[in-house]
Amino acid sequence: HITNLIKTARFLSEACNLVFDAASRGKQFLIVGTKKKTANSVACAAIKARCHCVNKKWLGGTLTNWSTTERRLHQFRDLKIEQKMGRFKRLPKRDAAVIKRQLSRLQTY
Repeated sequence: HITNLIKTARFLSEACNLVFDAASRGKQFLIVGTKKKTANSVACAAIKARCHCVNKKWLGGTLTNWSTTERRLHQFRDLKIEQKMGRFKRLPKRDAAVIKRQLSRLQTY
């Protein structure tokens, strides 16, 4: 590969300026790195920058299909609340197992 370092430096500088301007206006950032080798670095960078990150599996449509993503987040929140209140204990074992499996899957992604 042949890389023009002058153009690369110019575009990196422009990208840094755009990120700096967005950060100064209070914009939110999402750091994505799903490779196993980069997962820890992505998490550490997100903590330092106080922004969100995805360092495991990226689910398709997370940003472009926001209505579905938001619905799943609400479902996850509701299941967590029900779990804390102990409502799973009142259900039959099979139903409770299905809901716990669903909660586990939502928590992973």
